[in-house]
Amino acid sequence: MKDETKFMKNKKNYSSVSGFTLTELLVVIAILGILLVIAVPSYLGQQKRAARSEAFSNLQNLRLLEEQAYAENATYVGPAANEAAITALMSGFRPGTGLSFTYAITSVANGVGLPNPVPVPYDGSTANLPNANTPCFIATATGNAGSRVAGDVFTIDCNNNRNF
Repeated sequence: MKDETKFMKNKKNYSSVSGFTLTELLVVIAILGILLVIAVPSYLGQQKRAARSEAFSNLQNLRLLEEQAYAENATYVGPAANEAAITALMSGFRPGTGLSFTYAITSVANGVGLPNPVPVPYDGSTANLPNANTPCFIATATGNAGSRVAGDVFTIDCNNNRNF
């Protein structure tokens, strides 16, 4: 009999200590909710900055490839409306897949380029360059609809005028 009462006491003491109260569970859920409210916007902002940084890098790469073509052929590569056309004209441009931006190259008349400073977002405006005989181009990255950067437009020209 002694052994049974000892077992019952241990079982009773053990069961009264185990488990969580409703208050403890609610506190844990509240803390997790606060952490999510802080973390999710930060994560989404980081993704937007990464997409923009990729666009800036690709535009600078396009400008360097255009300058290389000009150095070799004394002319810039012609206009290209999308990545496939740019890649066909310049084998060094490989922006990757699943991009947030669409890239294009526009030829402009000799002596024309981007205004300085370039409007943000770029509105398609141009300005006269100091040397009217100098050929130029404008490379543009436009945020794809449905992406986090929809509506963003970044540009760079032959004189490294840019809006980023």
